[in-house]
Amino acid sequence: MLVDTHLHTFEYSADSFLPIAEAVARAREMGVDGLCVTDHDSLAARPVIGEWRRRFDFPLFLGVEILTTAGDFVVFGLDMVPRGMPSPQELLAHIHDIGGAAVAAHPYRNNGRGAGSLINTLPGLDGVECFNGSTPPQTNLRAWREASKRGVALLGAADSHLRERVGLFVTDFDGTLKDEGDLIAAVKERACAPMAWTGSGFTDAAAWSRERVSQTFPV
Repeated sequence: MLVDTHLHTFEYSADSFLPIAEAVARAREMGVDGLCVTDHDSLAARPVIGEWRRRFDFPLFLGVEILTTAGDFVVFGLDMVPRGMPSPQELLAHIHDIGGAAVAAHPYRNNGRGAGSLINTLPGLDGVECFNGSTPPQTNLRAWREASKRGVALLGAADSHLRERVGLFVTDFDGTLKDEGDLIAAVKERACAPMAWTGSGFTDAAAWSRERVSQTFPV
């Protein structure tokens, strides 16, 4: 099941120009099977996510992107947004306690919002968003190499704020995910792999990104 695990909606993220209806329409065009709504530090979509699922007859999963003192984390299963800015350790400890899943978002993006090398040692980290649609391919590959060594779940996500960026990277989950519980279990079991949009279909994200890097920086 192909799921874009990182998406910001116009409805609930101040920096997004992507209404949920447009996101779903674009995902259908591309053959993406589901979307995760992960607005910035907001679970405001919680009361409407069920209505959206019914209205669009499309799999939608609720998460949230939390800014910590050491970068962004996309988390699932969170009961409420933390007050203030937690440390990654505090956030992940809480996620672990409630049976959720925590994924380091774009860890090596150079804007102060990535966890960086913390992904190598952070206790309770379930996965790494190795391939992010708003991050350079060489940076994505670094995240993929480090996360592969750590042995956590490897994910791909578009981090969409615009319609044309939906599904640039997705995560291919084993089997069908019915709800957030299934998604959390799949991440914890590492039953997933990152995929890249080629313009006509999806392919292995690491191989695709290596090709992009070789074209930009020929040996």
